[in-house]
Amino acid sequence: MSLAPARVPRVPAPRTARRRPVTFLVVPAFVLALACVAALALGARSVAPATTLDTLGAFLTGAGAAPGDIDAAAVLSRIPRTVTAVLVGAALAVSGVALQGATRNPLGDSGLLGLTAGASLAVAVGLGVGLPSGLATAVVLAILGTVLAAVVVYAVAATASRLGAGTDSAPGPLSLVLAGAAVTAGCTAATSALLILSPAVLERFRFWTVGSVARTSLEDAAWLAPVIAAGILLVLAAAPGLDALALGDELAHGLGSRPERLRLTLLGATVLLTAAATALAGPVVFVGLLVPHALRRFRPASTRVLVLGCALWGAVLLVAADLAGRLVIAPQEIHVGVTTVLIGVPVLLVLLRRKAVSL
Repeated sequence: MSLAPARVPRVPAPRTARRRPVTFLVVPAFVLALACVAALALGARSVAPATTLDTLGAFLTGAGAAPGDIDAAAVLSRIPRTVTAVLVGAALAVSGVALQGATRNPLGDSGLLGLTAGASLAVAVGLGVGLPSGLATAVVLAILGTVLAAVVVYAVAATASRLGAGTDSAPGPLSLVLAGAAVTAGCTAATSALLILSPAVLERFRFWTVGSVARTSLEDAAWLAPVIAAGILLVLAAAPGLDALALGDELAHGLGSRPERLRLTLLGATVLLTAAATALAGPVVFVGLLVPHALRRFRPASTRVLVLGCALWGAVLLVAADLAGRLVIAPQEIHVGVTTVLIGVPVLLVLLRRKAVSL
């Protein structure tokens, strides 16, 4: 008689559990593909889906469009703004995940830490001193403004934490939020004062202050795409530590995590993503706030899956917002910064109402 322990049969994971991460990513990828085709086909001049796909295939292979083909020209003219919408939507949604995790604040958004306000102030100052109003100038100024705002917020929060704790501890989530609110208020007031005192600056700045994906080129998007990719990769690398960080710094330390380094990594990734998105499309709000809240209701399998899902659904949201802005009052259009708010506010209110009911 054998005394060897009986083998415990391995219970396979439920099929739904194995499919869940795949479904969580495949569905938005499919929706994004449909949204991009619709964005290329529809507008002031609508184009048949078959013609749209043929033109897109010719563009990707470098064949170009035949001279005088109006439909193909319409599709080609919409490619830069569609690519920009995908990049900006993904960047803002992932930055929202990073900020909400770094600050442990459900209201985390690129405007929370004064990053968008810093970029706007830098552009306004640049225009005020007579710099060219082209996109290249706006890109450089937005990046500089975002970086400077992040440095000021971190320094102020670190000083406040040091004075409060009496040690050289890193800034906590509450200090970051309060410092970000102060920097946002200061940058917004300075921008408003500059625009009021200088009507010439206001005339040049008003075309940039409303978020839009219509003024960028493929070269601009290609220039900033690696920056956005680097920011998303940083958030993905730090994603496993977000669950520990949500338990608090002390518990995170006990679990072997390093909250200070993790929070600094997330803030650095947020700076990259926000600077690139603001430089491409101007200040666009609600994407980083809305998308992570909506996706968390579906309980993603892991934080990395949540980050990738936010990137895809953020791109879907901005492509759909841009398309809606072009169709509502065609041939005129509403900028994506406005349509994003019009779409985001009702959805966010519905999410808040359902959460209140569930509580």
